Amino acid sequence: MTFLAGIVRHDGRAVPGEWISCLARVGAAKSEIHTLPSANGAAVFLASQGAARALADGALLCDARLDERGALVSRLSRDFALPVDADDADIVACGYRHLGEDWLGGLVGDFATAAWATASRRLTLASSPLATRALFFVARDGVFAFASTLRALLALPFVSRDLDDGTICRVLSFDGSGPAESTYYAAVRRLPAAHRLILDQGRLSVEAIPSALSTPSAPTVAVRGDAAETARGLLIEAVECRMRSGRTIAVHLSGGLDSSAIACIAARRLKHQGRRLIALCSVLPAGHHGPESDERAFIDAVLDQEDNIDPVWVAAPPDCDPFGALPRWFDCLGEPSYSNVTHAEELLGEAGRAHGVDVVLSGFGGDFFLSAATMPLPAALLLGGRWRAAAAELLQLSRKAGAPGWPGLLRRQLLGPLASRYRSRRNSADLGCAAPELSDRVERLEGVRPSSTIPGMAGATAHETMRYILAPGHLERVLPANRQVFLEAFEQDLRFPLLDSRIVAFVLGLGEEELGRGGQSRSLMRRATVGILPEIIRLRPDKGPAFDPALAAHSAHARSDLRQWVDRAPPICWEYVDKPSFIDALDAVEPTDRAGWRRDMFSALLTGGRIARFIEWHTRPGHST
Repeated sequence: MTFLAGIVRHDGRAVPGEWISCLARVGAAKSEIHTLPSANGAAVFLASQGAARALADGALLCDARLDERGALVSRLSRDFALPVDADDADIVACGYRHLGEDWLGGLVGDFATAAWATASRRLTLASSPLATRALFFVARDGVFAFASTLRALLALPFVSRDLDDGTICRVLSFDGSGPAESTYYAAVRRLPAAHRLILDQGRLSVEAIPSALSTPSAPTVAVRGDAAETARGLLIEAVECRMRSGRTIAVHLSGGLDSSAIACIAARRLKHQGRRLIALCSVLPAGHHGPESDERAFIDAVLDQEDNIDPVWVAAPPDCDPFGALPRWFDCLGEPSYSNVTHAEELLGEAGRAHGVDVVLSGFGGDFFLSAATMPLPAALLLGGRWRAAAAELLQLSRKAGAPGWPGLLRRQLLGPLASRYRSRRNSADLGCAAPELSDRVERLEGVRPSSTIPGMAGATAHETMRYILAPGHLERVLPANRQVFLEAFEQDLRFPLLDSRIVAFVLGLGEEELGRGGQSRSLMRRATVGILPEIIRLRPDKGPAFDPALAAHSAHARSDLRQWVDRAPPICWEYVDKPSFIDALDAVEPTDRAGWRRDMFSALLTGGRIARFIEWHTRPGHST
């Protein structure tokens, strides 16, 4: 994993060697760390081997994976003599050196950079849209420190480990508001995606970097043929460019639209190279009896169609603890991940490592954009004020073979979705599992009581959900953490083709008609994958079970052990998590299929349990002061 870090002092004193050693010990877990001190020692930077480049007056630290490399190399080699075999960090450094920091706004890919100008003592941190690379920072008492891992900053002796009650309360309340740069620690901040931090002689400012995703009102990708054909080309390109540099490539194959499309595209690409794809498949144990169902039939359809995929079946044992992997993740991240299925992801990571996998393609994010689950088109058009278009769509649907009568059509396409939208907003407060004392404390401190503001998928249009997901402070809390765990714990680079910024910008510029054409949910993805996906998957009407279909059964099986843990957990855990809500959800959970999942399964039990375990971890000696 590429490590970036630095410390800048404004009082003229040198950075103590102890501080440098603290950062280096954390960053050197997987690679050699190089130290770049400034002339008087008042600024020191650290980077993994190959992550630092010289500038005219300073240095650039860079962790990058770029798309559209051919065009970039062609332009920079022509204008600035960049070698044609330059790696991604060389490309970023060349553009930065000759075109300035604003050049970063036009890059397509994932990157995090730190640029230091020695003479002016100006430090600039920058992150890409849809970032999978994190940058954290601390500013206090004339000292500024940053690092690409939270754990590195927490190792510094002057950084407080006090928790941020507001952040924890918002997580437990499912409140998506709050500062985009907040972390679980009051002293540490996170650089939001598509933002730039400037430290100019001690003056600190944070600003957005203009990009295609920040102004999505007009399509930024030229349409080739119809929208589905363009989406198809972007999808193939997004998958193939993320296969670069991988020796042994795997895909997390679940049998759904997203992961299956990625698997088929990657398998065909590798077949041309005489290579094989590994499919890591989370399924139920063979011979399982219960209400759950997995995706074996759909996974088999992919395997039957593509003959160069080697499946690795990953089944959690019945006694698998749904919270069992959390301590390892806390140790790696220094904070909770935003995943409730870390135990299943742990098994997938171990299976990939056993097969020598170094690059993993994930379908995460497809549901938000290219294969967004859309509100029925007439309702979406009506909410957008397009009454005539809504009426025309209803008339067209009424003429389809097998269409219900007008009462049924209106109920399915208009009244039901609009009622669901109202119910999802009205009942949003039911999601919360923050302890009342915590909510009271945060309300006294901030003047606002956190409550759920997340638009429910059933109650929001596709573009409303997209804009919410893209708001600063959302995706960058999830993607870098998952990627960091897989890199550090399993030595696998987790990549997300369906969060390619070109795909996202294209979908944002489309109308709702393209996303829900002909009354079909996920219409754009289904049309784009004709000839790629097996038809049984492309046309399947349902989404399939949760990532780990036996999660409720695992929770029920662990009920006795979890009750014992509740009794012995430090009381401070229940100053954050509402203990009665957690116990009620634990007592009520039973094995079920996807349709039987209750709202409190995800809130009071899984999220509440994850945060309570984190509080317990944080209070142990060695994790806090």
